[in-house]
Amino acid sequence: MIYSLFFLLAVACQTKPSTKGGAEATERRAEEKEEGGALEIFQSQLEALGAELGTVELKHLSEGIQAVGFIRVHNQHKAAVTSLFGGRIQHILVAPGDIVKKGQVLASVVNPQLIVMQEEYLTLVNALALTKLERSRQEELVEGNAGALKNFQQVETQLKQQQVRIASLERQLALAGINVDQLTPEKIKDRISITAPASGTVSQLQTELGANADAGAVLANIVDNDQVDLDLYIYEKDLSRVKVGQEVEFSLSNDADRKGKAVVDRVGSSFEGENKAVAVHARITGDRKGYIDGMGVTALLGTETSLVAAVPNAAIVDKDGNSYVFALLDTATLEQGGKREVRYLLERKQVKKGTSAMGFTQVTSIDPLQEKSRVVISGAIFLQGKLDGGNAHGH
Repeated sequence: MIYSLFFLLAVACQTKPSTKGGAEATERRAEEKEEGGALEIFQSQLEALGAELGTVELKHLSEGIQAVGFIRVHNQHKAAVTSLFGGRIQHILVAPGDIVKKGQVLASVVNPQLIVMQEEYLTLVNALALTKLERSRQEELVEGNAGALKNFQQVETQLKQQQVRIASLERQLALAGINVDQLTPEKIKDRISITAPASGTVSQLQTELGANADAGAVLANIVDNDQVDLDLYIYEKDLSRVKVGQEVEFSLSNDADRKGKAVVDRVGSSFEGENKAVAVHARITGDRKGYIDGMGVTALLGTETSLVAAVPNAAIVDKDGNSYVFALLDTATLEQGGKREVRYLLERKQVKKGTSAMGFTQVTSIDPLQEKSRVVISGAIFLQGKLDGGNAHGH
């Protein structure tokens, strides 16, 4: 479609006194003349409208399956930090967002019962030595018919009980991080070091200094964000078109410019809730950095793709059943008020929309838009409003 082009540039200047008494400053006011589909606008005005110039791109767009879902880290890559012993939180050495390694000390808990256990262990070790001597003495008496068998049996039972209790205490103290081989009365500890059960990022901290922590209570959570993948939800009508190995393109719901790729590796076999959607798991194949468990995504599961001329969705405006883009015809640098500024000549071109995917839409035009043609790629709706008195509708 060919439009007649009419351009008018009016420059008005006004002066006002400066604060230094009498100096004058000149301000430029540019006006656009719109007629038909033509528009003349300066760079500063374009920026004020939030509009931006870009190019028509060749994109592989697919008549694929649209889906929504979330970035997920599954439970095998998450860990809860707990203490096997209750007590008072004395130290906290990490904060949410910190990256930790498996076995790293995260906090410490003071527990008086720990002192009692070490005391009992050392006492039993000493008592065991005496019990062994007494057992040997009673055994010699029985062999020489000088002692009662009953006394020997009592000592034998006492010895076994002490050995069982010592073994139990050794295990309990080991779980508290205490090496009994190095335990002496001078090295009795009153606190337990709480360590990370897995490597990852501290996602939550659920305690504070001085708090009483119960045995088994969750004190912090760790998530390995290097293991993020996609959980997508596919409706029943599209389920037959989903296959393991299918390629997926996705972007973050709150950041359409952040795009990634994945591959379907598991398809669920039951509906999620009452929405008649089936969970589909896709493995992210590219860079996982910056993705966090729980982020929302929009995705396209590819079927057949084709290479087409496409523009961002924000480049297209709709009016009266037709679709348009603003194409750049010419640029010039003009001297205005002692400043040089770029002036753009834009033409509104009618286009036909095709396949849409991942924030882009295929466009064809009677006056074809070639690859690398410069067009307004964002804020086009505001330019349309200038031409049509605010009656435009964005794509």
